[in-house]
Amino acid sequence: MLWRWRHVLLAVSVVSAVGVVVQEVRPPAPATVGVVVLARDVAAGAPLADSDVLTARLPRELVAARMLRTPTQAVGHRLAVGLPAGFPLAEEVLVGPGLAAGTAPGEVVVPVRLADAAVARTLRPGDRVDLLAAAADAAASEGGAQVVAAGALVVALEEDGGGGLLGGEEPASLVFVAVPRGVAPDVVGASAWAPLRVVLPG
Repeated sequence: MLWRWRHVLLAVSVVSAVGVVVQEVRPPAPATVGVVVLARDVAAGAPLADSDVLTARLPRELVAARMLRTPTQAVGHRLAVGLPAGFPLAEEVLVGPGLAAGTAPGEVVVPVRLADAAVARTLRPGDRVDLLAAAADAAASEGGAQVVAAGALVVALEEDGGGGLLGGEEPASLVFVAVPRGVAPDVVGASAWAPLRVVLPG
């Protein structure tokens, strides 16, 4: 009777052998690391809530050292730039100490308010701008403008309302720029009286 089943037994043997070979040839699953990613699209300047982030596993070779590993590292912080859902979060994309990580030696990050919110919305991190203080903004009279920082690097933006210490009605946008350490006091002093203007150098 066994000979009648010889074809079935042969087929089972072949399938088993192929399964063993495939198992040996198939590469092992790559090692993964848990990182924090965005659960939805988040705009620049928006504070991150628990529902905005989740943990996903990425191949170890794709995970940078400064990527966030737990949601608590992100919740409550603001994004320096708008990012899409699924984007892995790192310290550099948060408004905070991480912003200064990519600045050149001798530079510091300074927050300034810009008078023209429409112009501010056209800026992107990485842009170089000249910051100007207009005499008319501070003295409420006609006058020229003085460059307080040339070639400042835009590192983050946060749209907001309010003006300088004079309490103007015009909405202003908060922009974080990297400038030489020696120029920072001039920028802070000028922006304290009124929002600054920007020029994009050619």
